[in-house]
Amino acid sequence: MDRIAALRVFRRVIELNGFAAAGRDLGLSNAAVSKIIKDLEADLGTPLIVRTTRSLRLTDTGHDYFKQITRILDELGEADDAVRSRGAEPRGVLRVSAPLSLGLVLLSPLLARFAARYPEIALDVEFGDQPVDLIEGRFDLAIRGGRLKDSSLKARKLLDIERMVCASPAYLARCGTPESPEDLSGHRCLTYSLSATPRSWVLGRDGESVRIAVDGGFRANNSLAVREAAIEGLGLALLPKIYAADALASGRLVRVLPDWSGEPHALYGVYPQHREASLKIRSLLDFLAGAIKEATD
Repeated sequence: MDRIAALRVFRRVIELNGFAAAGRDLGLSNAAVSKIIKDLEADLGTPLIVRTTRSLRLTDTGHDYFKQITRILDELGEADDAVRSRGAEPRGVLRVSAPLSLGLVLLSPLLARFAARYPEIALDVEFGDQPVDLIEGRFDLAIRGGRLKDSSLKARKLLDIERMVCASPAYLARCGTPESPEDLSGHRCLTYSLSATPRSWVLGRDGESVRIAVDGGFRANNSLAVREAAIEGLGLALLPKIYAADALASGRLVRVLPDWSGEPHALYGVYPQHREASLKIRSLLDFLAGAIKEATD
């Protein structure tokens, strides 16, 4: 038995919670995955997984074994990659998923610069605001904002995102300017439907935090659509600074409640746990970390 290969199969079975899912990810049949796990258990002389018709769980021994082999496989991958990358030029196809709004406002020119710098990398980028499954979509990397929920992903922070309440001068002249977060309930608030809390805004100031129920008769699954509605005077919007900056600078938007900010968010580059940060992934993350900081300072 190829022990390293067997350990990688075992790891994917647990991470994806199923033999079939692991097989699809690794290009193996369900039967092949099952045999590898059975052979591994036989070689160790103890069961690692308890199988039922609908789910699986680790035995106590399997749980301890999984933690140890995960660390070992990570270290082995890092060692292999370090040797391969010495003096090497990053190359190959790099599939990336990123939010559409972020692509239009920030990422597109940066990715073009990256592609020009690394001509041996074939960059394949899909922009969209709906979250994607990196495994099913065969993405190497995703750029994501907000709070990370998927513990099966490794992440590198690229940017802290400040969020602020904004409105057009015309809206404020017509409806008045809120003086406190509680005043927002009497205003038309435009919301981002893919937010973790689309019907409420959480604002903070000096360690104080308040949650305000909001509604404005306008919701969109694209942050730039929300921004444009605010510019047109439809209502108030809670916007990332990177999306509002140009409109604020030109006077098309005004910051409201300047002492208050939205919940802290961040922009991350994420990739699957089982895929070590290859040279091409690390090259893009390193590039974006510097380029995004330069572009947003």
